[in-house]
Amino acid sequence: MNTMERSLHKRLRQDLQTQRATSQQLQAALSQAHEQIATLNDSLHSANAKRHVAEQRLIKTRASLTYQLGYQLKAGTRSLGALLRLPVILLRLYRQARRNRLARLPIIAERVGQSLPFTAPVITTPPPHPLAEADYIRSHLLPGAQDNALPLKVAGVMDTFTYDAYRHECQLLQLTPAHWLAELEAFQPQLLFIESAWRGKDDLWRNKVAHNSEELRGIVQWCRDRDIPTVFWNKEDPVHYETFLNTAKPFDVVFTTDIDCIHRYKGALGHARVYLLPFACQPAVHNPIELYERKDGFCFAGSYYVRYTARTHDLENILSALPGYAPLEIFDRNLGHPHPNHQFPNEYQPYIVGSLSAEQMPLAYKGYRYGINLNSVKQSQSMFARRVFELLGSNTLTVSNFSRGLRLLLGDLVITTDNGAHMRSRLKTLADTPQGSAKLRLAGLRKVMQEHTYAHRLRYVMAKVTGTPQDDPLPTICIIANAVNLAELLALTHHLQRQRYPNIIMNVVVNSEATATDPRLRLINRRQLNATTVAELANGAGWVAGMVAEDYYGPHYLLDLALATRYSQANVLGKVAHYAVDEHGIHLFNAGQDYRRADAIAARCALIKTTLLARQTAHDWLDSLPTLEYRDPKALATDAFSYCRQAAGLPPQQVSAAVNDPGMDSGIALDTLLRQAETIPAQVINASAPHIGARALAKLFTPLGNRQLRDQLDADVDAWHISSSLADGKHEYCYARQELSVAQLTGSTCLKLCLDATPGMNIQLVILFLDAQKQRISHVMQPANRNLTCDVPPEAAWIRLAIRTYGGGSTTIRALVLGHRDCQPSTLLAKAGHLLLTNHYPAYDDLYRNGFVHTRVAAYQTHGLAVDVFRLRQNEPVSYQEFENVDVMTGSQSALTNMLGAGMYKSILVHALNPQMWDVLRLSTLPIIVWVHGAEIQPWWRRAHNYGSEECRQLGKLESERRMGFWRTLLNPMPANLQLVFVSHHFAEEVMEDLGFRLPPRQYRIIHNPINTRLFSYQEKPLGQRKKILSIRPYASRTYANDLSVKAIQLLAQKPWFNELEFRLVGDGPLFEETLAPLRQYPNVRIEKGYLKQSDIAELHKHYGVFLCPSRMDTQGVSRDEAMASGLVPITSRVGAIAEFVDDDSGFLAEPESFTQLSEAIESLFLNPCLFREKSLNARQRVVMQSDTLQISKAELNLIRDCNDDRERIDTPVNPALDTHLVHGIGS
Repeated sequence: MNTMERSLHKRLRQDLQTQRATSQQLQAALSQAHEQIATLNDSLHSANAKRHVAEQRLIKTRASLTYQLGYQLKAGTRSLGALLRLPVILLRLYRQARRNRLARLPIIAERVGQSLPFTAPVITTPPPHPLAEADYIRSHLLPGAQDNALPLKVAGVMDTFTYDAYRHECQLLQLTPAHWLAELEAFQPQLLFIESAWRGKDDLWRNKVAHNSEELRGIVQWCRDRDIPTVFWNKEDPVHYETFLNTAKPFDVVFTTDIDCIHRYKGALGHARVYLLPFACQPAVHNPIELYERKDGFCFAGSYYVRYTARTHDLENILSALPGYAPLEIFDRNLGHPHPNHQFPNEYQPYIVGSLSAEQMPLAYKGYRYGINLNSVKQSQSMFARRVFELLGSNTLTVSNFSRGLRLLLGDLVITTDNGAHMRSRLKTLADTPQGSAKLRLAGLRKVMQEHTYAHRLRYVMAKVTGTPQDDPLPTICIIANAVNLAELLALTHHLQRQRYPNIIMNVVVNSEATATDPRLRLINRRQLNATTVAELANGAGWVAGMVAEDYYGPHYLLDLALATRYSQANVLGKVAHYAVDEHGIHLFNAGQDYRRADAIAARCALIKTTLLARQTAHDWLDSLPTLEYRDPKALATDAFSYCRQAAGLPPQQVSAAVNDPGMDSGIALDTLLRQAETIPAQVINASAPHIGARALAKLFTPLGNRQLRDQLDADVDAWHISSSLADGKHEYCYARQELSVAQLTGSTCLKLCLDATPGMNIQLVILFLDAQKQRISHVMQPANRNLTCDVPPEAAWIRLAIRTYGGGSTTIRALVLGHRDCQPSTLLAKAGHLLLTNHYPAYDDLYRNGFVHTRVAAYQTHGLAVDVFRLRQNEPVSYQEFENVDVMTGSQSALTNMLGAGMYKSILVHALNPQMWDVLRLSTLPIIVWVHGAEIQPWWRRAHNYGSEECRQLGKLESERRMGFWRTLLNPMPANLQLVFVSHHFAEEVMEDLGFRLPPRQYRIIHNPINTRLFSYQEKPLGQRKKILSIRPYASRTYANDLSVKAIQLLAQKPWFNELEFRLVGDGPLFEETLAPLRQYPNVRIEKGYLKQSDIAELHKHYGVFLCPSRMDTQGVSRDEAMASGLVPITSRVGAIAEFVDDDSGFLAEPESFTQLSEAIESLFLNPCLFREKSLNARQRVVMQSDTLQISKAELNLIRDCNDDRERIDTPVNPALDTHLVHGIGS
């Protein structure tokens, strides 16, 4: 071939390549155009749908009798003839209304009948069977109503549940509206305690507390005149903050269940005497002492509320998953009181077994192994259903829908999630753990009895009222023991130092001189013991505990026994069910005897009232201690844990693992929470927000036109004062004398307003929507200080404002805010020592968003490092959610600043750093570790394949310039407190090349994304699975190269053995349908749209042998590595960092854009079964050696500790989690 021919061929090849490139660009542009057309079609459909809804709403409004009545009345005044015809027209409208009403009655009756028959029996299945000795336990072991009550005299207005809780703690008198004066005069209380009661005693206070009735105002004034402190507790916060705000104003001290309302109260009331008072448990009623043979099932005792759609949705999710795990029974609080909005749907009817009164609730709490809680309020940081405390106090394993407050206060003590499948998975994990359920229940019981009883709550109330701290009256315990040698003395000293109970003194009788190493320890020479009694050794301690050196006493041993004095009147408390060591190891003896009356309790593991030992000599008592048993009619067996008999010969770690708590998250300590709540500042109103000032409002309304309403304008401070002398139960409307156009109040179809007024009078803002002829369309009402959001009717042109006043009082209106007041929490509570900041986090309905971040957080939890997860979203309000037992906060930059400003964190861990994050982080001096993953730091040309048009490419370039400018400014020079983590060497070098400079070697590390090789476990692959090809991929962009997979399958379809192959392609995204459309013709190609949980993916891996995952760019490839860990052979592309994780021994690496080589790889495995087996084994081992979660998480934890100058490092084994059973197979 001569030079001219070669030149011609070269030119032809170049022309061909140019044409191909042009063709590809045109195809991409066409695809982009199709996408834009689809988007425009969607927008058009959406607009048409909105127009249709508006038209239907207009038709419905004009067809309504209200509209027709108004129209006819107005028309009837226009002429004499119309006025004469008006009566006939009105009669016709009346008859039509009557027909409509009668037609609706059968429908309502049918719905009620379908939901629940009126004749439903009270109990349809046998309830839990009472223990034979239940009556004896109630009379001899459970405390009476006043056994633990203070002499404090409290007058109050309370609903039944609150009264039943506090009547055990003080001398409590319920006031009545009719006789309150005589009751107060006779009782002479020391404290007035009013709660946000709906009904009060005998339903006499219905609606009176919320409306700050004359009787209530009189009660408060009577107490103030006599210097009797007054307390108001709003247990209905945050939902009814505005409802009871006026009521709270005259009280000396205000308490709330919602910590997020404290700053609002302080701002509105003008003082700082506002405190947190959560719900609690009353141990006299809700305690672990067994009264029934527990059913092995779930119980929900509560109500169904149609109006709380989120709550009913959560109930559906939870209950759909639980009946298959254990039986379910429901006690319907509204059974026999038919109302469509309170009736359980038909599908719940088989589970409803009856109804319970407040006095019968222990049947639901103690009669079942599992209790179900539902929270209507989920976003409060402290408020959740009181049922949780009562269930935990009853020693019942509790499951619940999500609540931020529940997670903060109680941590993992309650299985808390909105996802039924995850709840069931956690229950199964707990059941598979030896004594896991019992240990969790004990930890929950301990938490409640130690911090969350109504005795704690009343002491805190009195501390704030009197200004004097109130002690927690736990008893002092005297430990008495005998040591015959130094080894036994050392063992006993360890028993003492292990205890977490503070009120301890210890007397050890020794044979020779020794020195005490603990100030609580007193050593007594045996010769000096003489005739000293046990009571004399106790030296005033109320209880005595014996200890022997050869047993093991765990950290909570004495604490749990001491806490039992809060819920029982037993004389002897101790271990009947217990652990002991025999020749076969550690075993549980006398199982099933927990929290029951005991015939006998061994003294070596008991707490005994000192009064029972008054005449017992210490010498004799110690001699008999190893075998001594106590038989007392008031003996109570407690739990089996924190103790092991004859354990001296075993390593303490082994004994501890068997009998102690596994170290679970038990939530924020109450003292810490209360201290944080007390420091919350008052809310400061932003006066710069758009608003109509008080002067302009007064001009719209005045004169008010009602003799019982008086007003005054204070022009100097722009305040409009209104006072009312209306009687209780009376209300008046004051209408503005001029309408406002819709455009004056809002520029959109959504109206947002807030009437800013001081507390003191019940007023509501009323909005009347008028059409162009100023005819009324509809109205909405909202209490003052509550944000209003409503849709503007499409036909509305005008708005008339009105103010509704109810009863007497006075208020100052400051403004009508044309928008919303900021109701965000002023304080965000931190639980952990480290903050993890990210842009996305997985959710149950969005499983693939930064799943690699969740993998890390879960690994940190396993290793005992807790992190708070914060998801930064511009301009989003603070919200909370849970994903697989990880709490996730979402909020704006101001919320992030709030979190960091609290000073609770040691370091900040960042994923997907962006300028908005750095605007906040740059002000912090904390160590900052940033994981760099890919797109957030790459220039546009690294992902050029994603741009379908020149316009998109130009936009990408502009964004790329901003992105790279941010990183270059940030990293040159690099802040001293900043560390970077790259997931691969290739990626690190690529980034430094793109930046144009090297990073300081000491300020970056290479740590791969972790792969959970236990979840993605290996099973030897049958050779037949080489014919089963799996692809699980996002279809969000061309980066994932799913189009190459499609072309490879189309190429394979030409092979005669193609039908022997089986393909399964799973995923979702904007490109899903378009990309996979060509494959729908093949019967052996299974296409599934949707996302899978990791556990589902791991299960799917077990049924396939090949993982098809080409790519156009990757910094590692987590989904591929997970498949490799399961033994699937990866077929991928030689691009990015992939070759750092896959080689020719463990998979196939096709050249970029080569679908031919992808198909050839599948063909090679089909034709070579031995090659498939070899690569499968190697793929698994490659991931285990390189990216196993164990070694990766330890490397990351060591980095975190290094940045915090923490010397406690975790050693990383050279070959972590090595599958030794695979070594021979690989080497042979």
